[in-house]
Amino acid sequence: MNEQEEKQGQGYYDEGLLAEPVKTKISKLAILSLVLGIFSLFFFVLAGIPAIVIGVISTLRIRSSDGKLRGKYIALAGMNISIVFMSIFYLFWSIDALPIPNDYTVADLRSAPAQYTESFNILKELIYEDPNLPGAPAMGLTEEDIEVIDEITELLHKGTLAEISEILKQCEEDVRQAWGRAQKAREVISQLNEFVEIADLTEPDPFIKQMYTRNLLRLARLYQAYAFLLTEQEDIYTFTIHLVEFDSVIRKTTLNVRPFISKIICNSCISIDIITANAIANNPGASRESIELLAGHFKPLTTELMSMRNCAMFEYLFTKSFINKGFESTDVKGRPLFKKNSSIRWYRNLYDVGINSTEGDEDTTSRKLSVWPSIYPFKEPSSFKNERPLPLLYRIYNPLGRVFILQFRVPFKSQSKDHRITLIWIQDDLLQIVLNKRLGKEVSLKVHAYGDEYIVDVENWKIYSPGPDGKTDTKDDIKLWINPEVLGWRK
Repeated sequence: MNEQEEKQGQGYYDEGLLAEPVKTKISKLAILSLVLGIFSLFFFVLAGIPAIVIGVISTLRIRSSDGKLRGKYIALAGMNISIVFMSIFYLFWSIDALPIPNDYTVADLRSAPAQYTESFNILKELIYEDPNLPGAPAMGLTEEDIEVIDEITELLHKGTLAEISEILKQCEEDVRQAWGRAQKAREVISQLNEFVEIADLTEPDPFIKQMYTRNLLRLARLYQAYAFLLTEQEDIYTFTIHLVEFDSVIRKTTLNVRPFISKIICNSCISIDIITANAIANNPGASRESIELLAGHFKPLTTELMSMRNCAMFEYLFTKSFINKGFESTDVKGRPLFKKNSSIRWYRNLYDVGINSTEGDEDTTSRKLSVWPSIYPFKEPSSFKNERPLPLLYRIYNPLGRVFILQFRVPFKSQSKDHRITLIWIQDDLLQIVLNKRLGKEVSLKVHAYGDEYIVDVENWKIYSPGPDGKTDTKDDIKLWINPEVLGWRK
């Protein structure tokens, strides 16, 4: 080797000794990809997708760093782990709860015996019609009849005795004509009253036409308006027979009625009939025979009569049918966004409150069904109640079911908390007092709710109970108008 080459070689060696080694470091993005990949087991795509994206970015940066960045295998591990963990999460998240064993069926509903099936067909003659038609053709009432009756009903609820008397004078002829046109309806009522029980065979199917029971409410209002027009010279006893027949049909119907709205309408009819019976009891022209007929029929209400159990169970079966048929007829079927069985279990828990409250058993916490798959490590949170927001964990588990649940809340409260039912109980108490007073019997002013004693206000011609606010002479008072002289409270 010549001297020049030796110097060049030496220089090269010296330069190599003097060059600083390249410093390398682990990519922070690679570490972040791994961490997110691990968290994807719990947060699914919220952590898994970012782990994959960040892992790809990290890998590209490592390749273009000329050896300054390390951690390629860490980034690859983060991406692979996220894919595996997201798959595991998806498999567990997509599992639906099991079907409810021994769930309610139509056979669990209270139904009239088979020999009364024909009563359902007769009832439909009175209430089955196109709700868009004016008036109530099935009963022979015109649209004008309905308007007059509704106006009087509104005033009877809110007006004073003077206002009621004035409007009745103005509408007397219209009411009497409507009563005459309702002859067909009264004939159907008489026919129905021959049955010991009246059947309701409505199926819990969302695609079957439901009963249009509003006609019963219209008829009850007509009876009420007509009762306030009766004078001492008229045949009050014959009207009393008509009222007893109608209320008897309503009470037979409400025992077996299935849809919730039908139960509410039947309860409203009972409330109106109580007011109508009270109008007769306070009429000076009503004979003792009429009062005894009323007292014999309008016995104190029973828990069985007012029970919401049947319609609560029916509404659950209706909702279940809606979920099943909607699930089968849409592209949701087979997709984990909507957990059919879990949604049904949720509704079963909510409806059980209404179903069991009839027996005074409202604490169903220990018997609630789990809305989760059996392999899940947790059970139903205590906040699964109708009036509260759905838990976040459940909203993640069943997103489309959650939307359905929010739109189709249970339509009723537990029986002991339903003011509508309490109102009817109190009205019935007041009627019993009025009837006993008219018949010269001893009366008890013991209250059902909202106070200590019912109040007899002789000066203002009313007997009443303070409403939920517990205060007298307020808008929520529950009252019946009375004639103190007829009842013997004013000599």
